Amino acid sequence: MNGRRGKTAAKVALLLVVGIFVQTTFGADLRVDNVAPDFMLLLSVCAGLAGGAQAGAVVGFAAGLLSDLFLQATPFGLSALAACLAGFTVGWARDNLFQPRLLLSPVVAGAGTVVGVASFVVVGYLVGQAQLVAPGKTWLVEQAVIEGVLSAFFALPAVALMAWALGASEGALSAPGEVPAGGLPPARRSRAAARSRRRRRAVPRTTTVR
Repeated sequence: MNGRRGKTAAKVALLLVVGIFVQTTFGADLRVDNVAPDFMLLLSVCAGLAGGAQAGAVVGFAAGLLSDLFLQATPFGLSALAACLAGFTVGWARDNLFQPRLLLSPVVAGAGTVVGVASFVVVGYLVGQAQLVAPGKTWLVEQAVIEGVLSAFFALPAVALMAWALGASEGALSAPGEVPAGGLPPARRSRAAARSRRRRRAVPRTTTVR
């Protein structure tokens, strides 16, 4: 078990190193309306989608710390907290609200990125980073939407890579009509079982007259 965890940690670390390299080397060249994609936040969201809430939080925190090393204008740890919250939120939703499917990845990645950007701005403002909200609400919404769209564009390869890093047993994503490895999440299994019991009780019993 320890060997398997070590192998998973090594693959995730490798993926994060590649992510920060791409971010710092090519990210500026991929700008849309002066907004660059946040690959580290995208990997955090994909970790939640592929591995659940715990994986999303842990990978998000690590990815955010790497991002903080290259951000000098905001307090160290702000990106880590925002990415951790985004990864956990997507992972929680994946565990409790919907069945993870590969075709849903762009939508979930875009929404998760918007959550991460909003968390970064709100928490930053609360700790005294007033410059984050200085441009105004309209500008902030535009930035979040553009980053969300960029994350959606890169979501499919990102979630596939994160699923590989986390391992098939944790990160399997199903195609439409398929049930992921391990079945439904516990919360969804319990709700499905409750609905099944209610349906059985609702079926009228008939008696046979001889």
